[in-house]
Amino acid sequence: MLLMGLCQVAGIGGGGIDEPMNMAFFKFDTTQAVALSSFIIFFCTIVRTIYTWKTKDPEKPNNVATDYSLAVIMMPTTLAGNQIGVIVLHSSPAIVIQTLLFLLLTGLAIQAYFKAKQISKAEEA
Repeated sequence: MLLMGLCQVAGIGGGGIDEPMNMAFFKFDTTQAVALSSFIIFFCTIVRTIYTWKTKDPEKPNNVATDYSLAVIMMPTTLAGNQIGVIVLHSSPAIVIQTLLFLLLTGLAIQAYFKAKQISKAEEA
């Protein structure tokens, strides 16, 4: 739970951390781990939204810190992607889902490494 809290504070959902932990420590299969992870991310997002509902923007005191117009723009594509993900999850065997998760997490780790390297180089200059 502490790890999910840190993920929420950092601004990421935490699914890439939560799913492997559910599979490794609690012996869930892939479908159950993905479903549980999605629920946990949903619950943490609701709590975070309630917690930051009235937080003011430091640069614009009359505005709230959260840009809800961005959420309105992103929500239809997020829901569409979620529906596609549900169809793929239920129609694919566990090994395919695990392989896709592995490839996704590996790609994200490589991307984060190069971004960190780029930021480090910019800070040194």
